[in-house]
Amino acid sequence: MKIKNLYSFLNNFSSHLLIACFGFYNQFKKGKRVKLKKNKTIFNFQNLKISLSVLIKKYTFRTVKNVTLLVFVIIYSCFSGEIYGQNLKFKKDTSEVYGNDEFIENLDSPIQDTIKTKAYSYSLLQKAKKEKNLYKQSDAYYLYARVSEDSIALIYADSIIKATKEKDNFVYPAKAYLLKSNILGSQGNYQKSMDELVQAHLYATKNKNTDQKYETKYSIAILKNYLSEYKESLNILRSTVAYYKTKFEQDNKYEYDYIKSLYALGNSYNVNENYDSTLVVNKKASKLSLKSKDSILYGRLLLTSAVAHYCKKEYQSSLDSIFKLKKINLHKTQSKGTIVRTDLFLGRIYFEQKNFDKSIQHLIKVDSFAFKNQYFFPSITEAYELLIKHFKQKNDKDKQLFYINRLLTVDSILDNDFKYLSREINEKYSTPNLISEKQQIINSLEKKNRIKITIVVILSTLSLLLVLALIRNNRKKKIYKKRFLELLDNKHKITDNPKSKKKEKSETKDIGISDVIVKEILAHLELFEKNDGYLRSNITINDLSKEFKTNSKYLSKVINVHKNKGFSSYINDLRVGYAVEKLKSDPKIRKYTIKAIAEDIGFNTTEAFSKSFYKTTGIYPSFFLKQLEKEYGSVKV
Repeated sequence: MKIKNLYSFLNNFSSHLLIACFGFYNQFKKGKRVKLKKNKTIFNFQNLKISLSVLIKKYTFRTVKNVTLLVFVIIYSCFSGEIYGQNLKFKKDTSEVYGNDEFIENLDSPIQDTIKTKAYSYSLLQKAKKEKNLYKQSDAYYLYARVSEDSIALIYADSIIKATKEKDNFVYPAKAYLLKSNILGSQGNYQKSMDELVQAHLYATKNKNTDQKYETKYSIAILKNYLSEYKESLNILRSTVAYYKTKFEQDNKYEYDYIKSLYALGNSYNVNENYDSTLVVNKKASKLSLKSKDSILYGRLLLTSAVAHYCKKEYQSSLDSIFKLKKINLHKTQSKGTIVRTDLFLGRIYFEQKNFDKSIQHLIKVDSFAFKNQYFFPSITEAYELLIKHFKQKNDKDKQLFYINRLLTVDSILDNDFKYLSREINEKYSTPNLISEKQQIINSLEKKNRIKITIVVILSTLSLLLVLALIRNNRKKKIYKKRFLELLDNKHKITDNPKSKKKEKSETKDIGISDVIVKEILAHLELFEKNDGYLRSNITINDLSKEFKTNSKYLSKVINVHKNKGFSSYINDLRVGYAVEKLKSDPKIRKYTIKAIAEDIGFNTTEAFSKSFYKTTGIYPSFFLKQLEKEYGSVKV
């Protein structure tokens, strides 16, 4: 193993080795000091990682066995040094905790010392196993899960659920489901988080555990915030704050829950654009947080305040809050949400201040972090909008396109996740929680009856509409068939108008044009029709009047009176008549597409041809062609 990789190896497993070694150190002589060759320093508990680093730089090991031995010796020296120097103070402290239940009464309070908590949980577990107490074992696993990496924590939570699912307990397995929901939600896996929350709600309701019901309500409010249901979320959080305030006034163990609910309320005020209320709530929560030496929520409160100042265009105050947050988190592990939102708001603030270099630097970090960790939330799209805007102004097409594609991907992911969340929340939690079980059953039955009636009415209506549609369709088919047969037998003359003869008699007296001119125009029209002149596309009345050596007004009037139609209808009817006769007589034409036929007879578009064909014949060209296929044999159209 190389030296440069050794530190990483030991650093990752030191806390686990500590727990493993804890059970063995009492076997050694109390107060015994261990001195290592070339290193006379006695390392205490707090300097464990520093001691590992120093030793690694001075020694090289060939096997994992030697590494483990070294760590064991150092850990033992830490314990023995502490015990020797402080009259077994550490042993006394831990034995006091292990001897009573004070430590596990508030399993959800903030954890300051991860390594010590793991040691506590280990000892609690051993004691619970000896006592064969399943629920104390669950407490130990729960506590250990809280200080473990997410992947390990989820395994512990599943173990608790498996062990307690079939048992009748006031706390479990609902508490484990809530833990899983919180972990998955912090990872941005909202669908699975919602599934776990549903299970927690079911068990909390079954066990009548009011605390867990309010934990569920709190989580529902957070999810509603993500779904942009801001008013509903705010109302839920107000009731949650009121509940935890009352509980906190009665019992100090609810302090963390109260601060957490205040933080969520302030965040909700932000999205509801009530920024002054955010700052008031945050001020109250921050005082409590600092008083309780909380190191988790205080940072989040700073970020929420930064958002409020940003939205009020108080950019410097916003930056001050963020810098303060970064300072207190300098040597701490931050949540994914805090990391990405910090960069997001720094990017937005610098963009508003026109410090584009810094802005883009932070916004690119947002993108990189989100995709690397698959962590997405609705407001993250603002980062991509600013990136696209910036690179558009820079005329950088490649990067503009890159971030447009990124935004589309993010939108797709969010759309999928939040549709699911919306459906689940509305199905599981949108009904009042204080309705009795009997009333719920009555309402459920009434709802089923209403649904049945509604379904019957809808189906009946649809059936009636379907029958009417079929009757109408059959009638149409009969009418179309009749018109087709008339066209086939030449009983329906397309160029004739039923009213033309009556009108011709009434209009022949005087149309304001000399009879000589009228006869000349009619003669031209007869020759025009005989030579199929109407097949030319884009033919106009002006073009035709020039060919006839007359004016367009005379030509229009003669067509109106003697053909009993306007110029466009006259041309279109001639074209349709020509198409009908050609299709009847020429099998080759029947092989053409409708578009090709339309273009061949002078129409510019298929739509214009179809409309004119229907107006003239009463049927569509597609129907006419299908009937011709049946009449004369199968032909591809």
